[in-house]
Amino acid sequence: MGKIFKRGLIALAPIAISIAVIIWLLRILEDIFRVPLQWLVGKYYFPGMGLLVAIVFIFFFGIFVNNLLLQKWTKVLDRLFIRIPLFKTIYSSIGDMMSYFHKDPSKSGRMVVVEIDELRFLAIVTRENFVDLPAGFGDDDRVSVLIPFSYQIGGFTASVPRSKIKPIDMSVEQGMRFIVTAGMVSAKQAAPPQEQK
Repeated sequence: MGKIFKRGLIALAPIAISIAVIIWLLRILEDIFRVPLQWLVGKYYFPGMGLLVAIVFIFFFGIFVNNLLLQKWTKVLDRLFIRIPLFKTIYSSIGDMMSYFHKDPSKSGRMVVVEIDELRFLAIVTRENFVDLPAGFGDDDRVSVLIPFSYQIGGFTASVPRSKIKPIDMSVEQGMRFIVTAGMVSAKQAAPPQEQK
């Protein structure tokens, strides 16, 4: 009985947590747009209207910023926002994170094995050159890698010699799944269903 319950829990947990996160994000969007909508439409407001308006707003805003002329204005706004104390730290961090998802997955990083003494770490190469950084962190013989932590969001960035890294036949997605489960998921299990053989 306990074993069956455990299997059911393991099978349902990823689905339940994913749904919970999506619902949480949708509720945030609804709450952001609810107050101005209630002020505009009054008694005609209904639950979910904020979410519908948010989706339409995000879509048209995407069209707006995709315009080449308007992209210049968004760059001007970027320069303005990064001059505001405190706000610039949050704004820049979120902007950098979102730009990662905008990249071509094939160019956003690669999994490698970092060898330190007798230890081997799975890591993601995040930078191949350091020309835009102050001297001292990296050079032509080094790369920057992110070594993620298991079971939590986080990790540390290190500058390591190229001789200390070895390529590994594993996508970033497979590697991250392997890392966050502390190695309990095999490379085959970590692969998307269409890649499994």
